[in-house]
Amino acid sequence: MNIANVTTRFAAYTGLSGDELLSQSALIESAADYIDSITAVENPGEQQTRRLENLCAVYAYRLYETRGVSDVTSFTAGDVKITSSAGGKTGAQALWQEQKKLCADLLRADNFLFGRM
Repeated sequence: MNIANVTTRFAAYTGLSGDELLSQSALIESAADYIDSITAVENPGEQQTRRLENLCAVYAYRLYETRGVSDVTSFTAGDVKITSSAGGKTGAQALWQEQKKLCADLLRADNFLFGRM
């Protein structure tokens, strides 16, 4: 996976550039590591690599947007309860779900993730 390609796609999703984009390099690399860890194809072809790079950029965008959400209106520590005024999926979350389905043939289905909690 080419991190430069992932970064370019991430920039297109977020609208970041320059130093703002550079400050997200650890997040992008972390997203690339995650996508690599769930990829089922050992030697992806050129088209598959492009799809995986896009999926990585979308996942990084999801992480970026989730981290930036500041509209949480309440938080309860006992029996963990978080309430947000947004109420639904963010644009990045919806895009992630869509792209993950489109790339299902490239991903392992046996992983367990706390993504819905």
